[in-house]
Amino acid sequence: MKRNINWQKLTFAFLIATFLFVFGIFFGFIMKGVIQKSSISLQDSIRNQISDIETLSLLENEFPCNNKVLDITSEELDHLGGLVTLLEIKKGKYEESVLELKKLYTIIEIRHMLLVKERNKNCNQNQSIFLYFYSNKKECEDETDKISTILTYLRRKHDFVRVYSLDLELDSNLIKVLKKEY
Repeated sequence: MKRNINWQKLTFAFLIATFLFVFGIFFGFIMKGVIQKSSISLQDSIRNQISDIETLSLLENEFPCNNKVLDITSEELDHLGGLVTLLEIKKGKYEESVLELKKLYTIIEIRHMLLVKERNKNCNQNQSIFLYFYSNKKECEDETDKISTILTYLRRKHDFVRVYSLDLELDSNLIKVLKKEY
């Protein structure tokens, strides 16, 4: 039994498959560019906010014991923490640019913590400070998520609670010193 090959259908099917393949590669390339551009935009936004928080912290010296500046810096710090988390999700927790931004964020966090400690001492305030050392290692993921949820709840429920989350795996002398002390 001899089969007849319909060359026209076969050619048409080949052209459709080739078109879909090329379209898929093109679409993937475009999406990679969009995601990369979005990540760069997010990084720039984070850098701008870091500068904003640093400047607000300097303003704190001009208006000692005034809660408005501290409240603004706390809100900005929380927002910035959310952006860093979003960037970790988009680019990965171990991506070099993400780690560099986390180092900057950690510096701002620690400066904020020192500012709160100073206010507690000099302005007779009673802010509770929680240092949360966490790890992004796979085996710590569940425990980290649970504790983060609890601390976030406490921070949102009580205005006097300040939580500073520090990544133990971040190559930072500041974290090494705090880890030793606490």
